[in-house]
Amino acid sequence: MAITIGFPKLTIQPLDEGFKKKGDPIVIQGDPNKGATVKAEIKGLSKDPTKVSGSDIAYYVSRKGVGDVTVDFDVLDLPNDAQSIILGRRVSDNGVQYTGLDTEAPYCSILAEAADTQGNTALVGFFCGVFSNDGETLNTQEEGETFKPDPESYKFTATGSKNGANKGDYMAKYAGSKEEAIAEIRNTVLLEGTATGTQG
Repeated sequence: MAITIGFPKLTIQPLDEGFKKKGDPIVIQGDPNKGATVKAEIKGLSKDPTKVSGSDIAYYVSRKGVGDVTVDFDVLDLPNDAQSIILGRRVSDNGVQYTGLDTEAPYCSILAEAADTQGNTALVGFFCGVFSNDGETLNTQEEGETFKPDPESYKFTATGSKNGANKGDYMAKYAGSKEEAIAEIRNTVLLEGTATGTQG
């Protein structure tokens, strides 16, 4: 992808058990009290090549597919309701989150948006995966210092698409100004233009 500038927006689309849309997308774009994006780090897009020996030489290099595809996110002030949805936490009528043996994060698709150096839209999307959050940190407030919130870290572990022509694909990306291409990636990754599914 071309050089990107900034990371203003992340859209998360929860999926049902049939890998269709479940509910409204979660949009993180710096709106007051609705969270803000800080950083996304993508890993595992290439499988480590493995040499296969034959006739006393490296006869073949196995290189097809991807590795362990993950995206590490830093996010500021993600609302509790959004957090409970992407992590699969049970929420009481009073808004208390519960995490335990039955906690299971739902599958989601995600689309990260930025801009390239020409001012065009730059998109990176993942068709299917689950979020995890390994822990939380509570820090003292240093006397005399101005409060500066720390971002929360989330890991998105990707898997291949389960549906349609993109079955088996992990990632889609595009940088440019072609409206048809932007619509294609939004439709294939976020399932825009399709009806919301029901829990199967």
